[in-house]
Amino acid sequence: MKMSTKARYGLYAATELAKAYDGEKTLSVADISASIGVTEKYLEQILSLLKCEGIVSAQRGAYGGYILTDKPENISVGRVLRCLENDLKIVDCIGATCGRKKCAPHALWNKLYKNINEFLDSITLKELLEEI
Repeated sequence: MKMSTKARYGLYAATELAKAYDGEKTLSVADISASIGVTEKYLEQILSLLKCEGIVSAQRGAYGGYILTDKPENISVGRVLRCLENDLKIVDCIGATCGRKKCAPHALWNKLYKNINEFLDSITLKELLEEI
């Protein structure tokens, strides 16, 4: 499974917001963009997805920008990535049947999906920052 650039840059942006998190300080798109090396236009698309899922919020005005909606220790890496990567479904039949009467790999895909999500949910943005 390969993560898209949207997921990678989304996680980079979330960690930048986690670094700056104090409950009040916002970061501008320009600041985040410069820090993670992505265009502002692409970053806006990514932040919009994170906003729709309630991971970040936007503030308008002279001191506007983006901020995490919760403390970094309360936001999992899995939550961020599922928001940006089609729920991290590794095959189309996750959570459904594939239409085959007997599909031996189906149980494997479901188990892999479950383990990936459990692992990513076990790591918070705060813990991710502590790794560097």
